Amino acid sequence: MNLKDAAVLFVEDEPFLRESMCKWLEQKAGKAFCAEHGAAALKILATNKVDIVVSDLRMPVMDGVALVKKLHKIEPQPRIILVTGFSDLSLREAYEMGVDAVLEKPIDREQLLRAMEHSLAIPEELWAKPLTEQGMKLSLSFPSLAEAVKQKSIAFGRRGFCIKSGGAFREGLVDFALEFRADRRILSGQGVVRWAAGHEGQAGIEITSLDDASRPWVLDLVKRRTVVAYIPGSTGTRNAAKLDAA
Repeated sequence: MNLKDAAVLFVEDEPFLRESMCKWLEQKAGKAFCAEHGAAALKILATNKVDIVVSDLRMPVMDGVALVKKLHKIEPQPRIILVTGFSDLSLREAYEMGVDAVLEKPIDREQLLRAMEHSLAIPEELWAKPLTEQGMKLSLSFPSLAEAVKQKSIAFGRRGFCIKSGGAFREGLVDFALEFRADRRILSGQGVVRWAAGHEGQAGIEITSLDDASRPWVLDLVKRRTVVAYIPGSTGTRNAAKLDAA
């Protein structure tokens, strides 16, 4: 979906920022709504179809975290971008909750545009893009996908996966090749390490590209059921794609 065809809801308790951003969004999106807190946003969502919600994190009455939890009950669920001037919500936590992006204040409008366009794009288009530059290498082999999930070595979200490895992770581009021997499949592509927990040996990787053989398999895995997590916060999360949907 193009931003020009989308309905955007901007949630912010500071009046001047809310008003100026709403006027700007009216020029960029198909339709723009504004609300002063999460409770007011839910009233708008009750009577209007919204494709993407851009919300402040800290607000009175209902904050951004509480709003995100409520949004999971809405069908179809809008995409979610959080904006904050504080670091009291980690990227790992946000992606686990189903947030597509966390942006810092003051708001960079060009960055917000890119984030909204990325959120509205469908994985089929995003993951078909060719690789640009090379990243660090991640090559792992598992007996099967079922065994890897059972042993809590990997978990898939809507746009990425959490993986456990004996090696150290660092943030940045990664070229991955994950072999599942009994399935006779190799998941091959490129992504971005969005968070790394070295003491746990886990990392959250957003998929940016998949080879032609891997793409249909992963798309089928993450689309057969509603998956909450954008990138799972751990390999044992309940918000990841269920294996019996594969």
